[in-house]
Amino acid sequence: MFFHTIRALFCGDTVSTVSRWSCIVLCGWNFLIADADEKGDQKRVSPLSPPLEAQSDLHVGEFQIPAPRGMIVDASGKALAQSVVSSRLVLQLAETGTTPEKVATFLESLKATLPAEIPWLPVRKDDLDRHLKNRHWVPFPVTGALSPETVSGLAEKLPEGCTLAPIYVRTYPQADLFAHTIGYIGDALPDQHGPIAEVEHLWPPTLGRAGLEKTQNDLLTGTPGQINRLVDDAGNVLHEMQAKHPVPGKTIALSLHLGMQKLAFKHLEKTGRPGAFVAVDADTGDVLALASYPSFDPNLFIGGISNSKYRELADAEDAPFFDRAVIGEYPPGSTFKPFVALAGMEWGGIDGIETLYPGPAVMTIAGRPFKNWSNQPEGLMDVRYALMRSCNTWFYRAGINMGAQAITDVSERFGLGRKPRIPLPAVSAGNIPDPEVYNDEKSLANYSIGQGRVLASPLQMALAMAGLANGSHVPAPRLIREIRDPQTGKTVESYSPKIASRLNLDQESIDLVRDGMWAVVNHRSGTAGRAYLRNPVVYGKTGTSEWAEDGEKRSLAWFTGWADASEPRIAFAAVTHGRRWDSLSGGRSAAPIAAGFLREIYAEPETFAVTLPEEPSRPAPQIAMAQAVIIEDPIDITPMRRNNPIGNFFRGLFGKKKRQLVPETDP
Repeated sequence: MFFHTIRALFCGDTVSTVSRWSCIVLCGWNFLIADADEKGDQKRVSPLSPPLEAQSDLHVGEFQIPAPRGMIVDASGKALAQSVVSSRLVLQLAETGTTPEKVATFLESLKATLPAEIPWLPVRKDDLDRHLKNRHWVPFPVTGALSPETVSGLAEKLPEGCTLAPIYVRTYPQADLFAHTIGYIGDALPDQHGPIAEVEHLWPPTLGRAGLEKTQNDLLTGTPGQINRLVDDAGNVLHEMQAKHPVPGKTIALSLHLGMQKLAFKHLEKTGRPGAFVAVDADTGDVLALASYPSFDPNLFIGGISNSKYRELADAEDAPFFDRAVIGEYPPGSTFKPFVALAGMEWGGIDGIETLYPGPAVMTIAGRPFKNWSNQPEGLMDVRYALMRSCNTWFYRAGINMGAQAITDVSERFGLGRKPRIPLPAVSAGNIPDPEVYNDEKSLANYSIGQGRVLASPLQMALAMAGLANGSHVPAPRLIREIRDPQTGKTVESYSPKIASRLNLDQESIDLVRDGMWAVVNHRSGTAGRAYLRNPVVYGKTGTSEWAEDGEKRSLAWFTGWADASEPRIAFAAVTHGRRWDSLSGGRSAAPIAAGFLREIYAEPETFAVTLPEEPSRPAPQIAMAQAVIIEDPIDITPMRRNNPIGNFFRGLFGKKKRQLVPETDP
């Protein structure tokens, strides 16, 4: 009877119809008697308890009914995690055998007659011994949750003493798409076999073990109900009554967009390499896509993952359990240069487009050669052209001239070096070096190009790009938008957008950096032409860095930026790992991930709830080409504020130095 009532409660097996809890009374079992004691307090007791306590062949048990776990849904209400009612096989031990040996024999014969796909639980003799001794009238579970296909028609095949009992199952309809963010659950305690406890459960309650399932466990768990049962010595339920209805857990509505997440995952998978992609609303901080590849299917944890499968995933070379989007800490490489440029303009060392530094192929700094990504020298260039060409040697000179304090200050304004406040169990802070101890020339050279001790996660870089896109602040990431009542669907709590930090930077400086990032994608000499879109215009910055994995150096490719469109204005960060034999670049390896994502979204704006702009928000900048320059002493890192055309002409005419020209290659 109880099993059928539970099924009626769900009406189709999903908790999306969980509001039915409020209107169902389980078979009219609410007839508990309340008596007043001497103080006038109300006490609830079972009307059957007093006369039955002396009868050894009858048992009264109070069992908690675990509440349906709350749903987790995306921004449009599509289920990302939900509970369904299922069933499992249980044995009535009085009918299957009075000793562990007899039960084991019965169980072996049962396995031989039922479908092979049934998930049998390991049955230990010790558990059978204790169950027979302490609770022989309580059903003994022998399988995990059964699939609907397995359950269909199974009841007619079951022998006496074996029945189907209800159980909730947590399912993840999108499989591996949201595994790192949503997480998974496990049993809070196993099925009990010892003496009857004060609190007994019809089936094991669950607990969040990872992701949002863990951090939001209290909201999702709900309040258990209670059912009182009168059972004979053979385990037959003679009478039962509902003492308290279970209250389902709250529904959690996220900012994530299922369609965008699918695209992000698709384009990461297309590379064939591990990586991550994050997209956020640059104004509100809404996290639209949060993808880490490869991933895993959290449905594997339903009923407990096997040791062999867990080890297979845990030991896999590409670490599918590792959340690269949020926990991954990587040197950001040249995607860090916009913040270095802003630091120079904020603290001194870069005077807008008036400051012209050369871009030789190599510079000797403190006795060590530091190279540009290109082996061809480039001429004198301003900050916009240096960003467009991603010229390392230009930024070495700029970084040494401005010092570490300037870079650290502006980096921290963009949220780098601290954990984003996002409700996940583990979030990386990255690393911004202490300027007091990272201020020598070699350290500054590495610092100025996002290498050395500089580390950031893809989530941090996407949020930093959001700051560049809106020009005023770094938004706090908003992953949970609201909490809803599972019965009425009404919002019970909502979370407004918040600001993580104010930039307080000169708008003209920000515009110069934006000009350089526009040119990265849209200028013929930019490093990310593969990310070009006609509408909306894409602003971006490529980056290639080195990092160590298992003691070996490997390359890492980045592409970060934003799309020039509002509602939402999407800021993003894409990163992809190189394997031992890979040689990656931001333009070739990472830019196509973001470009593919954006092209598909803006090809179907209604599907993805985005708006195509009628025109760009700002005019296309006129980027000055690099000027020819006579190669100076590579050890000299004195700032060159302006080019001297007349002096350069005579030095070029009578001297032995070669003139530098600008190559148009893609790093």
